[in-house]
Amino acid sequence: MHPDSLRLELDVATEARVGSVVSIALRVRNVGDRPIDLYLRGRTVAFDVIVRRDSGEVVWRRLENAIIPAILRIETLAPNATLELRADWSLATTTGATVTPGTYAVQGVLLTEDAELRTVPVSLHVSGG
Repeated sequence: MHPDSLRLELDVATEARVGSVVSIALRVRNVGDRPIDLYLRGRTVAFDVIVRRDSGEVVWRRLENAIIPAILRIETLAPNATLELRADWSLATTTGATVTPGTYAVQGVLLTEDAELRTVPVSLHVSGG
């Protein structure tokens, strides 16, 4: 794998209201001129989404307490091809409590055989219901 040929991008709203659901898309794009084989973990592609408060405290993780099978899935990305992975966040903490209004940092993490590839965090402002 050539990490310099991959671009990770997180598509998430920048504003939401308490009680809504936020759609999240993690996109992995081959910006190189050759196909790239991605060795991804899990039967279905395992990717994480981490949400933190401004203080850095983790509020929610998509894969919190998840068991990821020791299975590799190979995805070949042609030049300029994109792999898109989707998740929803119900604006609740890992324990199920509704988050309070404020600003949160949302980051996507792609789990590969060799490493975790992370997106740049995106700021999400949550307002009261």
